[in-house]
Amino acid sequence: MLHTVVRWIRKVYPGVVFGGYLIAFILAFTMVFMLPIGALGMVFLAVMALIPVVALLAVVKAVERPLAIRKLRRGVCPACEMASITARDPVVGGGGAGYACGACGALFSARGDDIEAEAEISAAAN
Repeated sequence: MLHTVVRWIRKVYPGVVFGGYLIAFILAFTMVFMLPIGALGMVFLAVMALIPVVALLAVVKAVERPLAIRKLRRGVCPACEMASITARDPVVGGGGAGYACGACGALFSARGDDIEAEAEISAAAN
C-alpha cells in the first residue's frame, strides 16, 4: 500500500511541478503590467524553487526504491501488483540484471527502478 502511494506520487510529480510553474508563469506575466518588481521577484523565486523541487524528487525516489526491491524479491510486480515477476539474466537482451513482469510487461532494474521499454530495446540493439 505504501509503495503504491509513493509510486503514484513519483509518477504525477513532474506534471504537478510543471503545472505549478505554469501557474507561476501566468501570475508573473500578469504582474509585469501591474507590478513589474513583483514579476521579477516571482522569476527569482521560481528559479530558487528548483533546488527543493529536485531534492524532493530525489527523496521520493529514495523512499520508493527499497519498497520496490522488497516487492520484487517477493515476486510481486510493483506496477500491477501481480505475482508474476521473474529475474532477468544480465546476458539476455544485452541489458543489466533485473526483473520482468509476465503480466504487464514492466521491466525493473536490480535497484528497483523502472526501465523504459524503449531504453531496453536501444540497449539490446547496441
